[in-house]
Amino acid sequence: MIELAMCVAAAGLVGWLMRRKRQQRSTATAAGEPAGLPCMLRWSAQGARWRPGRLLIGEAGPLVWQPSWGKREAALPAGLRQTGLRSPTMREAMGLNPRSRIVECESSEGEVLVAVMPEDLDELIKALERA
Repeated sequence: MIELAMCVAAAGLVGWLMRRKRQQRSTATAAGEPAGLPCMLRWSAQGARWRPGRLLIGEAGPLVWQPSWGKREAALPAGLRQTGLRSPTMREAMGLNPRSRIVECESSEGEVLVAVMPEDLDELIKALERA
């Protein structure tokens, strides 16, 4: 019984921390400050695999993707525009969160796919419209 109470308390704490971080991010972007939107990116210039990282939004200029580890930041191609929105396929859901949404984008350098959670989808779409 004690273990169950500890798990419920831990889940409540994690949920509160996640809501708090999302609120801080939306406040920062509304104020025009850069904020990192957690996402996974699939772009031929970065390889054919889904790469975890953050999309730096809220600042003027091109969108910048910051990988979770490894390589340096990379500016996304100019002329990036959204062409579609879909759920992950069964194969993609093995490596992504099945609840995530994939935003399909076209650019001068080819197709760019960005996977985000539904809670962050509006922020991503607004950032793509501004860029």
